[in-house]
Amino acid sequence: MTRTMMKTKGKIGLLAPKRTEILNDEIRSVKPRIDVERAGIVTESYEKTVGLPQVLRRAYALKDLLMKKTIFIGDNELIVGNHGSTLRSAPIYPEFGSLSREELEKMPVRQVDTLQIAPEEIDYLVDDIFPKWEGYSTSSLARNLLPSQITDILDSPYRPFDPLSRASSGYGHYQPNIKRIIDEGFEGSERLAAKKLAQLDPTDLEYSDKRSFYMAVQVVVDGVRIFQQRFSDLATGMANETDDPERAKELRLIASNCAQVPYRPARNFFEAAQSYWFTLLIDYCAQNGGAISGGRFDQYMYPFYVKDLKDGTFTKDEISTIIQALWVKHMDLIKAKSYSSARNNGGFATTIGITLGGVDKNGNDAVNDLSYLCLDAEEAVFNSEPNVGIRVSKKTPDEFINRVLRILGHKEGGKDPFFNDERIIPALMREHGMSLEEARDWSLVGCVEPTGQGNTMARTNSCYFNLAKCLELAINDGKCPVSGQQLGPHTGHFADMNTFDDVKKAYSEQVDYFVSLMVCSLNTMATLHKRQTPHIYSSILIDGCLESGHDCTNSGALYDATGVNGVGLSDVADSLLVMKQLVFDESKMSREELVKSLETDFSDKVIQQRCLNVPKYGNDNDEADEMVAFVAKQYSDSVRRFKSPGGGHYIPGLFCLSSNTPLGRQVGALPSGRNALTPLADGGISPKQGEDVEGPTAEMKSVASWDQTQAINGVCLNIKFVPALIRNATDRKKVVDLIRGYFDIGGVHIQLNVLSSETLIDAQKHPENYRGLVVRVAGYSAFFVELDRDIQNEIISRTINESV
Repeated sequence: MTRTMMKTKGKIGLLAPKRTEILNDEIRSVKPRIDVERAGIVTESYEKTVGLPQVLRRAYALKDLLMKKTIFIGDNELIVGNHGSTLRSAPIYPEFGSLSREELEKMPVRQVDTLQIAPEEIDYLVDDIFPKWEGYSTSSLARNLLPSQITDILDSPYRPFDPLSRASSGYGHYQPNIKRIIDEGFEGSERLAAKKLAQLDPTDLEYSDKRSFYMAVQVVVDGVRIFQQRFSDLATGMANETDDPERAKELRLIASNCAQVPYRPARNFFEAAQSYWFTLLIDYCAQNGGAISGGRFDQYMYPFYVKDLKDGTFTKDEISTIIQALWVKHMDLIKAKSYSSARNNGGFATTIGITLGGVDKNGNDAVNDLSYLCLDAEEAVFNSEPNVGIRVSKKTPDEFINRVLRILGHKEGGKDPFFNDERIIPALMREHGMSLEEARDWSLVGCVEPTGQGNTMARTNSCYFNLAKCLELAINDGKCPVSGQQLGPHTGHFADMNTFDDVKKAYSEQVDYFVSLMVCSLNTMATLHKRQTPHIYSSILIDGCLESGHDCTNSGALYDATGVNGVGLSDVADSLLVMKQLVFDESKMSREELVKSLETDFSDKVIQQRCLNVPKYGNDNDEADEMVAFVAKQYSDSVRRFKSPGGGHYIPGLFCLSSNTPLGRQVGALPSGRNALTPLADGGISPKQGEDVEGPTAEMKSVASWDQTQAINGVCLNIKFVPALIRNATDRKKVVDLIRGYFDIGGVHIQLNVLSSETLIDAQKHPENYRGLVVRVAGYSAFFVELDRDIQNEIISRTINESV
């Protein structure tokens, strides 16, 4: 079918009517499925490279994959490159771990992150592929490396932390230097590797490892070159076969793009966008990590935008079309998770962070025309991916913030969180030792994690740490009251504690004990990855690795960190205040009464109500806020005691994605009045659901009353507004002022869910009518109807604000 082109076009027209709508409908309507092709190709490659160094085996496996994997180009696509062998299919990574037959058979029928897979594909994986990796995959090796002191804890369903997901995934949650590849191409990395290889000193103690590393770089780059050329050849063939002359033009342009990038530098915006996608896509093909992010797209793409408009290569409308096509492509990247993992972090959340706005390296406002075009793409596409974050400085125009609010008011849902440059930049300098220029160039990784752009092996979501479980153990002398197991050290029973300081001391000892075990576990996982699954492709993309000859799993990155995130901040703080006030300060309740109430899950509703009536965090109450400050500092200081495997630091965060719901199932009743096994507070630093009763201003004053930057790995504040609140200019101005005021008094992050409880409840009842409803879960966005029902209910339970 020949399509009518719009009048405004550059040298090469790209403006097919409704392209974005068609692409979006196609990708949303696909039934996601498991892709078994990658598992077979990688397994066969490993069988051919027995005896080679692991880094070379990884390199040849990726090259084989890029040479052999199925490729295709959709009828309306402008940006090409597919993750699996079909649209929105999830590859399997057997080198990281296997899935049981039972798990695979559940996937087509489970209610969250449903994935299609044929019986013969299950047989192929279970009978032919997975047995070859027994005793060799990182997952199968992990437990054998941990001491029984830790494995006994991990065997409990009520464990305070669980690091084993690090064994089954790669090193995601970092920001590759996409800008360098766009500007220099992989040929620049290839030249540097060849130069470094030629300069190696045979007497260097690391000569053999460095030699293998640089040889592996060359193998991977060769695979990249072959991969892009395959798409160029495919596009040329399709152009020759189509009867649509306009589509033939587009396909020849796609062929030209793929002949150039990412091996060579991009020459225009279209090539730069294709280079971006290939660079990111191959990283996801190479390893099982999530949240490999896109960085400051509006900054490194801006020179191409200006040049192309100036020389007439493309018009503004055409560049907007390219961006929107690219935005849709992000939805193709999905992962196959176990049922428990999908329940906990559902909605196919890959969480590819893209960052807009902020300041430039000189401290000037960085918002530009391209920033607004990216927001136009957000509104036109409005999918759960990419996860776009908005950097705000004092120099950021109000109109930029206003534009985001208009999108949320128009589309209804939760996306595009705001981050405070004034707080984050000095914190990155302090915590990582970055220069001012480097810190000013920070970008969002995954959900809410600020890191250096292209220079940091961040591992920002290495583990969730259940602070509320530690409090429960502190009350019960280290014994889990739900299971009866002695999980923690003996720190005394609450009934025998004579002062509130005794309570704080016992809680702190539990936290310190489990943080040290978590660090031991994660160091072990890091050693495992260094030995078994070096990330050679990622190492090409992180500054410092090529220069040092070290893989990013082996201290190669310029900056190195491991982010671990505390969950249950407000639950712990609210509980501590109840104990302090009712038991120790006012003697309105005995220690024995409180313990009995917790053991019976508040069968005595009078006592529960007394606990609930104590002032709670989120209402501008000094004593409650001071308690939160104590909990945040204690955890942050405990984490900072340790060095990360790459020579950096363990860095604390306070966010939870949707893990507050499953982690809540691990914790019995708490002194705050919370019932057993119910969700913990959402977000990370948000007040407990329903307890923030004094309005958003009081809530923000509470949340900003303590130093959030001590948790530089990321914090998350969720707020819900009714849509009517931001649908007119006057009300939007109030929200803009509210965000700025919150940042002025110390806030680091805030995200809005603009929707009503009625809408969410109706979406639960009639999911077929709400396929496009995107909500902010906690740091990431997801289609509401794809989430586990418990997580849906938790989102519905959050306080909704009807005024500012």
